[in-house]
Amino acid sequence: MWIKRDLLNFLQGNRASALPIKVLRGPRQVGKTSLLNHLKTHKLILFDDLGIRNLAESNPALFFEQFTGPLILDEATLAPQIFPEIKKRVDAERRGHLEAGKPITIDLWVTGSNQTLLHKAVRESLSGRANYYFLNTISIHEWKATFQESISLSMLFMRGGWPELHAFPNLNPVQYLNDFISTFIEKDIVSAAGIEKKAAFSKALQIASGRIAQLLNASDIAKIVGVDVTTIQSWIALFEQNGVLRILPPYYVNLNQRLIKTPKIYFEDVGLAVRLQGWTAFEPILLSPYFGHLFENLVLSEIVRFFLNRGEQPEIFFVRSKMQEEIDFLLQLSNQRFIAIEVKVTPMDLTAKQMNLLNSLELNIVDKWIVSSVPSPNFANARVVCIDQICEELLKLSQFERIS
Repeated sequence: MWIKRDLLNFLQGNRASALPIKVLRGPRQVGKTSLLNHLKTHKLILFDDLGIRNLAESNPALFFEQFTGPLILDEATLAPQIFPEIKKRVDAERRGHLEAGKPITIDLWVTGSNQTLLHKAVRESLSGRANYYFLNTISIHEWKATFQESISLSMLFMRGGWPELHAFPNLNPVQYLNDFISTFIEKDIVSAAGIEKKAAFSKALQIASGRIAQLLNASDIAKIVGVDVTTIQSWIALFEQNGVLRILPPYYVNLNQRLIKTPKIYFEDVGLAVRLQGWTAFEPILLSPYFGHLFENLVLSEIVRFFLNRGEQPEIFFVRSKMQEEIDFLLQLSNQRFIAIEVKVTPMDLTAKQMNLLNSLELNIVDKWIVSSVPSPNFANARVVCIDQICEELLKLSQFERIS
C-alpha cells in the first residue's frame, strides 16, 4: 500500500533544486526509495545488489558508462568510491557548460540511511554540488490524506509514523521497533562512528527517551551511563545527525538575562521513544507522567514535517524563564514574525505569566495557538488548533507568503 508523502508532492511540483545532485537523507525504513521511485523520472540503482556494488567500487567510471540517464543511487554509501567519480563528472560538465555552453546532463538522486557515512561522503565529494532533502516517518497529515480518516493517539504512540506499520496493520510494532533499534541504532550508527562502548551508547539513548520535552542535561546522563560528558554530547550529535533525536534550541537575546539558554531534547518519531521507554500498551501511558511530554513531542514532529516535506528548514524555539514560565514552541515565520504555541492535552488559555513572558520578548507575534488532541472553542488569549489540523493551518499561512 502506498502512503501519500507530502515531499513527493513538493518534488513533483517542480519546486526541487535544478542542481545535478540531490541528496535524500533519512533513517532506515521511512520510505526514501519508494518515494523517489514514485517520481517515475529516474532509474533505480540498488547498491544492495552485490554485483552492482562491486562494479561501482572497482570501476566507477565504467559503472556510469553502463548506467546512464537520470539515476537514483540507493544506499550509495555502500559503494563509497562512487562519490569521487560523481564529483569528477559534475565538475567536468560544469567546465564544459562555462566554456562551450554545453548542457549539464547529470541528474542523480543519492540516498543513504546511515547519515554518518552519507555526511562524510557528501562533505568530501559533493559540497557545493548538491541540494539536500530530508524524509522521516509519516506525519498525521500524510496519514489522513492516505486513509481519509483521523488517526488515534493510541496508534500514533504505539506505531509512530513508520510506513510499514501502517501499511501492514498485522505487523507487531514492538518487534518491528526492536528490530529497528537493533539494526539501525545498535549496529549501523555504532559501526559507522566507531563506537566501542556499545552498551553505554544504547543506554544513553534509552535514558534520553525518558527525558523528552525536558532540558538536555548531558552531565546527568553521563553520570548514569558512566562516560564523560564530552562523549555524551558527541553521541547526542550522532543521534541528531541520523534523524533519531531533535535538539530544540531556546529563544533568547543576550540582553535578556531572565531566559534559560539550555536546549530541550525530543525524538523525531514518538513511536520510537515509546518503545525505548518500554511501553507495550497505550492505556498505561495515559495514566503516566510521560503522556504530556510524548504528546508535546508529537506536536513538534508534525510542525517539523510540514517544513521538511516542503524542502525547508523549520525555525522553531522554546522559551523558558529562570522563574519557570514557559512557552512550548516559538515558530518563526518570514519577516521576523512568530507564532507562539502551547501544547495542552486538556485545552486551556495562556496564563497571565505566559502572556507577560511573551510581551517581554518584544517580538512580532502574529498568532497564539493552544494545540490539543480535541476540538475546543477559542480562548481570550489564544485560539485552539487540533493536532491533526496543524498542517492545514500552516498551509493557509504559506499561501499568502513564503514561510521560512
